[in-house]
Amino acid sequence: MNKKFVLLFSLVLLSQCGRRNIKKTFQPIQEESKKRIDVDPHWKKNPALLQVESIIEKGITLQDAIILGVNNNPTLQAQFEELGISQLDLTQAGFYSNPTLTSGFNIPHKDTIQTEIDLLATFSLSDLWQVPLRKKVAEDKLEIKTYEVIDKILQLRRLVQQQYLTCLYKSEYFRLVEEIALFVQYYKERVDYRYQFGYNSDLDKYFTNMRVAEWQAKMIDAEVELHKSYVALRELLGSYISSEKINFLDCIDLLPLDLPKKQLENFAISFHPLILVSQARINRTRHSIRYEKSRIIDNVSLGVTYNRDFERKVSGVGPAFGIDVPIFNTNFGNIERAKFEYTMAQKDLFAQEQILLKNISMHYATYQSYLEQIEIYRKQVIPLAMQSIGYSKKFFKRMQVDKTILLDTQIDLIKTKITLLDLTYKAALEYVELELAVGTQLSTIGPLL
Repeated sequence: MNKKFVLLFSLVLLSQCGRRNIKKTFQPIQEESKKRIDVDPHWKKNPALLQVESIIEKGITLQDAIILGVNNNPTLQAQFEELGISQLDLTQAGFYSNPTLTSGFNIPHKDTIQTEIDLLATFSLSDLWQVPLRKKVAEDKLEIKTYEVIDKILQLRRLVQQQYLTCLYKSEYFRLVEEIALFVQYYKERVDYRYQFGYNSDLDKYFTNMRVAEWQAKMIDAEVELHKSYVALRELLGSYISSEKINFLDCIDLLPLDLPKKQLENFAISFHPLILVSQARINRTRHSIRYEKSRIIDNVSLGVTYNRDFERKVSGVGPAFGIDVPIFNTNFGNIERAKFEYTMAQKDLFAQEQILLKNISMHYATYQSYLEQIEIYRKQVIPLAMQSIGYSKKFFKRMQVDKTILLDTQIDLIKTKITLLDLTYKAALEYVELELAVGTQLSTIGPLL
C-alpha cells in the first residue's frame, strides 16, 4: 500500500477518535433516574401532545403523571439538549490542532534564473500535554451537567406530584363545599316552608338566605380553582392546555416515616445530585489549575522544513522548532482565577450540605407534626363533631334549641372534614419536599446504599 495513502488514512482515523455517541451520554441520566424515582426518561425530538392527552383521557395514577412529565415536559426536554451541547464541548476538547503548512517562493536575482521554494510543515507539540488536561475539564463540565439534569428531573417530579395532589385536594374540597351548599339550600327551603305557617321567624329566613349565598359563592370559587389545577397539571405533562376534568386513579396517601432522620441526612450528603454537582465542580477547578499552568508555555511546535531549487532540482530537508517564550504573558491571571474558583467550589459544597440538612430537618419534623394532628382529628375532633350533630337533633326535637343551631353543627362537621383534608394535603406536600431534599424516593434508599 502506498505510504502516502497510509499516512492520510491514519490522520483521518485520528481525527475521529474524539467523537462519541450522544446516546451513551444520556445513559447515566436514565440509570440514575430509574434508581431514584423508577422512571426511565427518553430524549425526544418533538413534543407528543396528542399521545399524552390520549393517556390522560384514560385516567392516570401519580406514577403515570410523573412518567408523562419526565418524558414530555418541554422545559425538561430543553435541558436534555444542554446535555448534548456539553457532550459536543467534550468532543471538541479532545481534538488536536490542525498541522500548519506554509510555503514561500524566493524571487530570483537579476544575474540568475534560479527559483527556490521554502516549505514549512509543523504540528503543535504542546497539544500532547494540553489536550488531555483540556479533556479533563470538559469531562468535569459534562459530569456537572449530567447531575444538574438529574436534579431537574427530581425538581420536575416534585412539581408533578404537587400538582397531582393539588388536583385531588381541589376536587375533594369542591365536593365538600358543594355538600354544604346543597345542605344549606335544603335547609333554606324547609325554613321558607315553615315560615308560611309562622314556625320560623324573619331572622331565620334572613340567616338561611345569607348562608345560601355565602356557600354558593364559595362553590363557584372552588370550581374555578379546580379547573385551574387541571390546566397547570396538563402544562407540566406536556399535554394540550385544557381545563377539562382529569380522571385520577390515586388518592392522597400518607406514608409512614420508617427511616430515621440521620439515615436520610447521610444519604443526601453522599448521593444528592446537588452534592455531586458541587464535588464535580471542585474536580473541574482542580483540573483547570493544572490546565492553566500547562499553558504558561502555550505553543510549542515541531516540524520539518523543505527547500527546493527548480533548476537544479536539489532538495534540502531539516527540522523546524517553534516556541512562544513566556516573557510578558505567564498566564498568571488565569491560574490565580482557577485557584479562587477552587476555593469557592469547596465553600459552595459546604453551603449546599447545610441547605440540605436544614431542609431535611424542617420537612421531617413538619411531616411528623401533621401526622400527629391528623390522628387527633380522626380519633377525637371528627367523632366529637358528629356527636354534636346528634345532640343538636335531639334537643331540637325537644324544642330546646333553635333550628339554626342544628344547621351550624352540620356546617361545623363538614368544615372539620375540610380542615382534616387541608392537613392531609399539607402533609403530602411535606413528604414530597422531604424526598426532594433527600434526592430520591425514600423507598429506594436501602437498595442505593
